[in-house]
Amino acid sequence: MKGSARTTEVDLVVAAYIAGQRVPLTEQERSAAVRRALLVFAAGGDLHREPALDDPAVLELARDLDRPERREALLAASDQLASLADAELAWRAYACGLLADALGEE
Repeated sequence: MKGSARTTEVDLVVAAYIAGQRVPLTEQERSAAVRRALLVFAAGGDLHREPALDDPAVLELARDLDRPERREALLAASDQLASLADAELAWRAYACGLLADALGEE
């Protein structure tokens, strides 16, 4: 059962990351916020772990980038995210995808 929940979380993060390509965010804003989140992630333990939706670094990144127009753009870009009826969860999934992408580049 736990593996199934993790798969669902990964699917949500992937969908949010793809939809996030439509979020109005400059490269400079994204890079600065991700750098700050990477510092929080590094302080949290094993650098080889996968970020999760409730990871402090993900929560920090989500707060850092949060703007109403960005959330609207994310939800508008994905029927799957819009159907969640949980904009906060969708936004954290987007932040998790950004952080995972940055960790993959390291």
